[in-house]
Amino acid sequence: MKRYILLASIVTSVLVISGCTNNKNSIETINNKSIVSTETTPTQEKDDLEKAKIEEEAKKLEASFQEIIDLKKPDIEEARNFEKSIKNGSVIMINRDNSKELEVYNIASLDKFIDSFNNGKEGYVRVIKGGIEKDGTLLVNKLEEYETDGKVIKDLVYDAYADKNKFVQGKPRYYPKMAKVSTDDAIRYAILESKDTPDNMGGTVISFYKSSIKN
Repeated sequence: MKRYILLASIVTSVLVISGCTNNKNSIETINNKSIVSTETTPTQEKDDLEKAKIEEEAKKLEASFQEIIDLKKPDIEEARNFEKSIKNGSVIMINRDNSKELEVYNIASLDKFIDSFNNGKEGYVRVIKGGIEKDGTLLVNKLEEYETDGKVIKDLVYDAYADKNKFVQGKPRYYPKMAKVSTDDAIRYAILESKDTPDNMGGTVISFYKSSIKN
């Protein structure tokens, strides 16, 4: 009987020790995982610093932007009408009936806007991207308006899908520069988050081939 009691005690001790070891390993594993997940690499630190710098610059640009009180711009709903948008000077990039071929109109309006900004003058331009259906209906996929007080560029993006009856304006964003880059037959206009951002980078405003220009 004593023999069985002794054997049971040994087995219990082994199980307890094993359980403690497993718990210790589990805790160490969890701790190690936690340490790994919170480590910050030099690249991440650089990216975070760059992001913080851009956000800080954007706040300064927003604070310094002078709203144009007497700004004249067409009614926003005119963006749904191709002919009216052509006449009011909106920059338009479309395809017809889902064709891959693009057509670009009034690109000179965007050049004029950039010239105004570079010369410290006020300016405004609307950029429309979409498609023309067989019945002539203009389906707007992207709609943006750019304003400048001659020092800062204000970007207004409209949601063309949230409400089928109206364009919903998003929160304005502010930028220090817009640039045009031409390479061979390609043309690209970009909005830059920093003055130090190369002209061939930044966010695309519009890009196309020269052969797509219709007027």
